[in-house]
Amino acid sequence: MKTLIITLLLLSFHSYAMAEKGFVVKIFPDKLTFPIDCETRADFQAKELSILYICQNSTNQNYFFNFRPNNIDIAANPIIVEIKESKFKSYTIYEVTDKDPDNGKQRQSISYCTKEACLDLVGDYEQSIKASITSQLRG
Repeated sequence: MKTLIITLLLLSFHSYAMAEKGFVVKIFPDKLTFPIDCETRADFQAKELSILYICQNSTNQNYFFNFRPNNIDIAANPIIVEIKESKFKSYTIYEVTDKDPDNGKQRQSISYCTKEACLDLVGDYEQSIKASITSQLRG
C-alpha cells in the first residue's frame, strides 16, 4: 500500500518543464513552479512518506523542498527553539527556528501546509525562494 501511495505522489509530481522557468507541481490547491535543475528523490523504505527536491542556491549550497502528508507534529522535535504560526489564504504557514545539534547554530525553515499536505522549505535557501513560493499561493 505504501508503495502505491508513493507512486501516486510521484505521479502527481510528474509535470512538464517550462522553457527555462522550471517545472510545475500540482499537489496543493495551487500549481507551484520550482527551479528546473532540482533533483527529485523519494525513499520507498522510509517510515514517513515524502518527496524531496534537492536544489542549489546561487552559492552552490543545498536547500530542499520536502513534500509530505500533514501528519507530523513538528513541535515534538527536541531541537525546535521557536515556531511562528500564521494563516495565509487556505494555508497555515509555520516558520520554524531550530538548533543544529552538531554546532549549536540556529537555522530557519518554513512549512506551507494545507489540511492534507505540507511543503517544507529547509536548508540554505535565499529569501527570493520563499517569496516566490508565497507569491504563487492563491488558494
